Amino acid sequence: MKLNWLVSLVLLLPLSLKAEPKVVLVSIDGVRWQEVFAGVDPTLYQQSQWVKTPELIRAFKPAQPELLMPFLHNTVKQQGITVGDRSQGSAINVSNPYQISYPGYQELLAGFSDPTIHSNNKIANPNVTVLEWLNQQPQLQHKVAAFGSWDLFPYILNTKRSGLTVNAGFMQEQGKLSEKQQYLNQLQAKTPSPFASVRLDVFTQEFALEHMRLHKPKLLYIALGEADDFAHMGQYDQYLAAIHRSDQFIADLWQELQNDPYYRDQTTLLISTDHGRGEAAQWRSHGKSSVVPGYKGPVPQIAGSEQIWLAAIGPGIPAAGLIRTNGSWQQGQMAATMAAVLGFDYQAAQPKAAHPFDFSASARLALFGTTPVAGRQGL
Repeated sequence: MKLNWLVSLVLLLPLSLKAEPKVVLVSIDGVRWQEVFAGVDPTLYQQSQWVKTPELIRAFKPAQPELLMPFLHNTVKQQGITVGDRSQGSAINVSNPYQISYPGYQELLAGFSDPTIHSNNKIANPNVTVLEWLNQQPQLQHKVAAFGSWDLFPYILNTKRSGLTVNAGFMQEQGKLSEKQQYLNQLQAKTPSPFASVRLDVFTQEFALEHMRLHKPKLLYIALGEADDFAHMGQYDQYLAAIHRSDQFIADLWQELQNDPYYRDQTTLLISTDHGRGEAAQWRSHGKSSVVPGYKGPVPQIAGSEQIWLAAIGPGIPAAGLIRTNGSWQQGQMAATMAAVLGFDYQAAQPKAAHPFDFSASARLALFGTTPVAGRQGL
């Protein structure tokens, strides 16, 4: 029974015998499901306290999410699956009680919540993430890489122990560099960021794309960060613009993957976030008030912070659109899912990890208009 999901995966993947599966995971920090599935929030986008540059968001409308994230809705949702639209009975949540970034990335990448990871302090992660574990497999050694905008990722991925290829924060690329990498290093050093610990996403994106072209990783993780920081600053217009730019980047990334024979029709693209956010006046914040810097609100927990979302496209991902769920899928399922797509059983190595997402079974039920039942789910 343990390997049933692997059998299903093999049957689903339309790959040649010589082809090898690849995975690209993109996370967009702190993006609410409300914007993803409903577009701009009508209670926020016309308020001058949150919108200082209205021309940035004139193209976006309430109830028209395809204007904000056209690639996700016109391509991923049409050719793959989405989860997290609670207005349609679809839910995915974090299981960690802190509902802030480091605990969220720990859960996303290790497959389980760790109560010792309860803040955003720069502490080396004691847990082995699925990226580190996969990088230890002979077939994937030196074929796993991560690029992030937040300077905490070397700690989250514990680069001193893991030896993973990680470029995050304001790090420059090292070693033998292409002309583009040299140029990006120079440009990044000359470009100010409005955030103390997060570089502009364009550098994360371009460093990641160039690494992909040069080194052909089989597992690539790209963690974008601007949206969350603009939200914390109360700039709803910039938050929306950052979401739109992230969607545009993912569209470019997917096109790049399809243009490269090494990746074409062999790559599963997964898109998600690390945590949700509050509603109405609390949209700027998330998590427990005691661990959110600058938040002085009266409530101990900001409702909605546990609510996240997911999108997936690629071989083995059915074109089922929105998946309705009975109960909630969990963020921790992402780690075992990435391993399963690549042909590995992460749960065998890490029993605390959540089981893989069952995209195929849920989609079959969704196509017949039936709500999937809660319970063990494989890929």
